Amino acid sequence: MLKELQISDFALIDRVQLSFNPGLNVLTGETGAGKSIIIDALSLLLGARASVEMIRTGCERAVIEGAFIPVPAAQELLHSWGMDCDEDLIIAREIYRNGRNRCRINGHLATVNQLGQLGSLLVDILGQHDQQSLLHVTRHLQILDTFADQEHQKLMEKVREQFNRYEQVRSERLRLQNQERERLSRIDLLQFQIQEITQANLQVGEEDELLKKRDRLANIERITNTAENVYQILQEHSEMPPIYDQLASAVNDLQSIMRYDEQIMPIIELFNQALVQLEEGSRDLRRYIDAFDERDPHALEQIETRLTQLRTLKRKYGKDEQAILDYLEQIKQEYEQLLNSETRLEQLEREEQEIQAVLKSLTDKLTIKRCACAQTVQQRIEAQLAELNMEGTRFVIDIKPASLSATGCDAVEFLIAPNKGEELKPLAKIASGGEMSRIMLALKNSLVEAEHIPTLVFDEVDTGIGGRTATKIAQKLRNLSDKFQVFVVTHLPVVASYAQYHYYVEKHEENGRTVVSITQLDYQGRIQELVRMLGGKADEAITEAHARELLKQATTS
Repeated sequence: MLKELQISDFALIDRVQLSFNPGLNVLTGETGAGKSIIIDALSLLLGARASVEMIRTGCERAVIEGAFIPVPAAQELLHSWGMDCDEDLIIAREIYRNGRNRCRINGHLATVNQLGQLGSLLVDILGQHDQQSLLHVTRHLQILDTFADQEHQKLMEKVREQFNRYEQVRSERLRLQNQERERLSRIDLLQFQIQEITQANLQVGEEDELLKKRDRLANIERITNTAENVYQILQEHSEMPPIYDQLASAVNDLQSIMRYDEQIMPIIELFNQALVQLEEGSRDLRRYIDAFDERDPHALEQIETRLTQLRTLKRKYGKDEQAILDYLEQIKQEYEQLLNSETRLEQLEREEQEIQAVLKSLTDKLTIKRCACAQTVQQRIEAQLAELNMEGTRFVIDIKPASLSATGCDAVEFLIAPNKGEELKPLAKIASGGEMSRIMLALKNSLVEAEHIPTLVFDEVDTGIGGRTATKIAQKLRNLSDKFQVFVVTHLPVVASYAQYHYYVEKHEENGRTVVSITQLDYQGRIQELVRMLGGKADEAITEAHARELLKQATTS
């Protein structure tokens, strides 16, 4: 509900501050007095497009601020934006001459788009030729479903759940299908890599061992020559006695003096041990030398080939043998997953068909429910139109097949034929202002259970109406005000007489400037305004009596 509205330097308004109440609020005034300026300002606050021409002459900016009591849907939207909202909702918009806009919601900076989203939940402005919310075909299905019973609502929820599941399955199925060529290519690559690494039969630390063997084989001549020379020195020297013989002779010499001095015995024992070790070492060295005679002449070439293979694998798959083996395990898992994805695709195709069958059954039932509900709503609206002197009007809720969506397989549009013998036409194409006014009021009264927007604004929707129809419209507006906060801009005294709160808009000159002001009228002020609206010039007494009678009838009806 709109509680307060402040407007500064907007169009012809210098500064206006208004407080509003629940119920029926009526704005009246002379033609051109600026009544619609108030509605324009409210529209801007709710996200309408702004223009610098809207700024009052001589001013740099226009400011519109409004205080609302938010409905739960508005609070949920604000919460999703991270904006707090307790009891009051304050919206502010500033328009600057440089074209810049500044919007705030409860002190938080906001975009014009956010104002529009939020405003659509707070106020519904219905002008004579505007595309009102009820004229948006996309809303017709939603409105119809709001009238439905609990069974209908549960069926809608089942359709929504199944559709969401269907979309998930279908999306995954399409993803796998689109990736099929890439999947097959990846499988081929992984097969090659797995085979290449597996056939290499890698061993951790193998490269280090091969490098050592390569160094040994590369220096084989030096190794064997050195070993032969050492062996000859030890056992087979041709020019001088071998070291072994010399050491043995030395031991014999020491033993010859041992009978003279037994203290030399430990030394002799050490040399004897040395002789034993020298003999064993010589035998091992001989075997070491003989082993080279049996070596493979192609061993070095084989080692180089293996090292080249290892370097190639390292360059492609990892820094060392362990990294390559880890990669092998990784691609084996991926390979298995890719092979299994073909089975997954088949599963998804079957699951998609099963869900489609369930959806078909559910949406068929939902269509039947909607058709039955449409009959009830049609009758209710036609009854409302009959009360507004449109007895011959036909109102039809047209339900046609549509593409599957979360709401089912139905497209809904409101059709109307205001006069007998005319063909049904889309509600949005009705041209007559008077007919449009009555149709909109009938819809609002009939669909009151479906509406969740707390504030309704009717901007001169009673144009082209008079007589008994005007009284009927006034009564309908009062009925609406029992459940909504209703604002009406009107030129009809009968409609104005039904107001619970009456505001008079006038244009006057102040300090050489034209200014629009707005005043809430008391009882006597309402009498005077009704007299003006009735054209009370010829006989003031009679016109005033008429005005008083209008207020009396409106109060007692």
